[in-house]
Order: sequence, then structure tokens, then C-alpha cells
Amino acid sequence: MGLETLFVCRVLTAAINMIKPVKTRILDKVFPNKVRLLTDAFQWDIESGSETLLSNLRSGDAAQIASLKGRSTVTCNGTRFAEKRLIRAADIAKMRAFGEQVAVELLSERTNKELADIRRKVDLTREFMAAKAVQGVVVDAAGVTLVDYGFSGANAPTLAAKNKWTDGESNPIKNIRAWKKTIIQAVGEVDAFFAFCGTAAMDALLSNPAVQELIKYRMGDMVAEQGTIAHLAGVDIEEILTSYLDSGSVRQPMIPDNKFILVGVSAQNAGEIYAPPEDFDDPNGVNTGRPASMFFAKSWVQEDPSGRWIKGEARPLPVLFKPECIVSATVI
Repeated sequence: MGLETLFVCRVLTAAINMIKPVKTRILDKVFPNKVRLLTDAFQWDIESGSETLLSNLRSGDAAQIASLKGRSTVTCNGTRFAEKRLIRAADIAKMRAFGEQVAVELLSERTNKELADIRRKVDLTREFMAAKAVQGVVVDAAGVTLVDYGFSGANAPTLAAKNKWTDGESNPIKNIRAWKKTIIQAVGEVDAFFAFCGTAAMDALLSNPAVQELIKYRMGDMVAEQGTIAHLAGVDIEEILTSYLDSGSVRQPMIPDNKFILVGVSAQNAGEIYAPPEDFDDPNGVNTGRPASMFFAKSWVQEDPSGRWIKGEARPLPVLFKPECIVSATVI
């Protein structure tokens, strides 16, 4: 690939969209539905479904008149994650003695490496926001609240006294089944139930007498590997071990240690929205009237000192269309 082709926006944008450098477990399970917006205003509807039944109509009767589904509109400032890196000519000058093709290959490798690292940071940020979304309040890296879903007590229970999973008289199976019922009654049927579990909450599950009794009879169904419960009460459970550095460079778990977060998953319940990048070089950028690019990349030359800039940009936000699909429980 020649230099001119290598740095075409279309080629770089295709490359950054194909890169998948980190696992985004929460995003992949809860927010696989992608919605590309036409403007940079983040706006979506929160819906509540109807549970009333239809009456039988006689032949020739007019259709029933119904009120619209409960709906409220959420708006917030659009996110924007963009980073650029300078590849200096001096860094690759020593390779030019071996021929122009070698230089092109080296520059291509360096470009791919920088794009992959930019994408990695964006994906880590997306997963961080997804982890916050399933806890009811989306914040940015600085801790500024972007969206507050106002979880009710039913969506954010805190177990106390003998109900805590560390207590020998507690019954996590009963809790999980009750929370599934809470979700179904609020949003209707779902495609599947997933749960994201903090490390201390998983320790409590493994040690709980009620769960231990069940493990004796269903070890193969419940335990994916030693020390981790993978399935319980009709729920696929994943212990989230990943972490991030906060604004004070203190390492924090993606899912708090004491949390068990149950999600009723369907495309109607959640999604990830994207606003158009703020870049005139993006054919799907802001003010073009086209659905946004999920990830955008470009490059340009710096004259002196000689070098080439590589930039990546994305404007994502994980959103809940039906916040009642989640129970974010503090279990210990």
C-alpha cells in the first residue's frame, strides 16, 4: 500500500472501526444495539410499556382508542472522545536507507499501532460508561454526571442485616428470582438475563449455604471454572475483574465489589448511541445529515519539524430506553 492510499480518511476510518483491542463485556451483552444519530444533540426516549389487554371487537366495530405509551425524552450534552498522535519523520528516517517500500511498511505498522491504542482508550471509556449506566448514573472520567436515570428503590435495593449474602440465613437464589420478577413486571419479557458481579459479591455467593447446597447437585451447570458461579436461578453471571484509573490515578473496579447487577436484555431496553464527529473531513460528520460514523480517523502532515498526525474520534453514549430492566443491588 502506497503512502497516498495509507492515509486516506476512508482507509483509516475503516481500520479503526475494525480494531477490537479490548474486551467490552458489559457493552457487548447489554448495549449491542447501535443507534447512529444525525446531529450532535443526544436525545432519546424512555418508555414504559402497556400491560392492559385488548377487548374482543365485533365485526365492523372501529378499533379501540388507546393512549400513547408512557414516554419521556432525555437530552444531554454529547460526549466527544478524540486523541491525536504525532509520528515524527525522525523516528523512521533511519529506515529509509533500506528503500522506500520498507519505510512505507514501517510507517504503516506505526500508524496501526497508534490507531489501535487510541481505539483501546476509547473502548475502555465506553465500557466504563456502560458499567456506570447499569448502576443508574452515567459519569465521565472527571466524575461529571452525564445522565441520571433516577433508579427507584426497587431498581437499587440494599440488602441489610440477615438478608446480606454474607449472612448464613440469607438466600441469594430467592433474591435473584424476586428481582427477575420485578424486571419482567416493569418491562415485559426479555431475551435473556445477565448479571455482573463484583468480586466480594461473588465470594459471598460461593460461600452462601443456600448456594452451596445447590452446587452439590448442579456443579456442572453452575460453575464454569473453579471459584466462579456462571449460572444461577436462570441467570448467566459474569464476575467483572476489570478496573480503571480514576481522575486521582486510583484504581477502581468497573463493578463495585459489593454489587450484583441483574439486567433483562433486549434491543428495546438499551442501546449505544453515536453522534457525528466534529470534523469536516468525515463524510458522516456533524451537519452532513448522514448517520454518524461510530469511529472516525484521519491523518495530516506537519511541515516543520516534519511528521504526520494520526487522529481518532468517537462520540458514543450507552443509554437505557427502559431503566426498569435493571436491578443494581448492594448485596453485602
